[in-house]
Amino acid sequence: FSAELLCCHLKLQEFPRTKNTHMVTFDLYLHATPLVFIPFCWHGKFETLGALGISVMLLGTAGGIAWHALDILLGLFSAAPEIVNQSLGHEQMHSHHHGGHPHGIDMDHPILALSMTIISISVKEGLYWITKRAGEREGSGLMKANAWHHRADAVSSFVALIGVGGSMLGVKFLDPLAGIVVSGMILKAGLETGYQSLLELVDAAVPSQQLDLYKQTILQVEEVKGCNHLRGRRAGSSLYLDVNIEVDPFSSVSAAHEVGENVRHQIQKLHPEVAEVFIHIDPAISLFAASATDQGSVKETECQNRNLSSEHKDIEDTVSDIFSSKFSGKMVLERITPHLLGDKILLQIEVSMPPDILIRDAMKLAEEAEREILKAVPDAVQVCILLRLGHAIP
Repeated sequence: FSAELLCCHLKLQEFPRTKNTHMVTFDLYLHATPLVFIPFCWHGKFETLGALGISVMLLGTAGGIAWHALDILLGLFSAAPEIVNQSLGHEQMHSHHHGGHPHGIDMDHPILALSMTIISISVKEGLYWITKRAGEREGSGLMKANAWHHRADAVSSFVALIGVGGSMLGVKFLDPLAGIVVSGMILKAGLETGYQSLLELVDAAVPSQQLDLYKQTILQVEEVKGCNHLRGRRAGSSLYLDVNIEVDPFSSVSAAHEVGENVRHQIQKLHPEVAEVFIHIDPAISLFAASATDQGSVKETECQNRNLSSEHKDIEDTVSDIFSSKFSGKMVLERITPHLLGDKILLQIEVSMPPDILIRDAMKLAEEAEREILKAVPDAVQVCILLRLGHAIP
């Protein structure tokens, strides 16, 4: 039986390895295909599909080994008295004949089988460690799954080794028992690989504890005031991040965009496994709340669903009416820049004044205008009047 098992093992090993190698090569080729042909968000899925396919092969291998081992074990149990007699040494030199065909063990074949099995175990175990380290270095689930396929070949050779040794010692039940144990090992590896591949295929979120390192990198970028809603998903060996960063609420759009680009550059520089970072920029409301001394009211009302952008035109009209009716000839309204923080508004207003006005008088006019605007615009929590001294920025 051991010689037949080794022969079957070598034949089965030849076919699945060729098929599996082609699968890995094909999936790695698709993973390396330029992004112009395949959407980047699906690009790593081919590698995940390959890992899932290999996990199915591992499950099939485990099932086949377990079924075969149980079949042999049941057959041995039915012939238990004969096995016990052989194990106790009651028959030192015994050869059964059935239909004129001898069933004794030729010692030349077990020794040859033993030698070939040991070589097979050594080669496959070496391939397992080489492929496993390469997969860990590249972060490739496909290569890790392929490494376990090598390990499955090695442990199936180990079953053959135990079978040969058991046959040489006259203890035949070691072969199926070892097969059951080995099938459990392969089953565990197949389930773990398949489960991880399924999670990646459905875009399951990466556990938050695995994202702490990326969060630290983000917070170390200059001008980043906060970081929240950090999420990640895997596609093969690539990781995609989605994050909200907080910047100075009074930063310009271009400055805030530059902060976001700095975050992206820093993450991809320090973490090469990150293929893309989707960055959403939010104002740091806590900074504004502290400066406006109204932190409580901002936090309580920031969740209200109000469309403040629709009120901008009304605010501009209100401010324009105030300047034209109460400050005509004293100040000219140049630009209104609203800052939305929660459901509150901070207004930055640029004005121009006569060149011969005193600074003291200009300050009084600005304070008076701020009071009038705060009365007329209920959502405005702070108004800042800026005097334009030079040419306007286009």
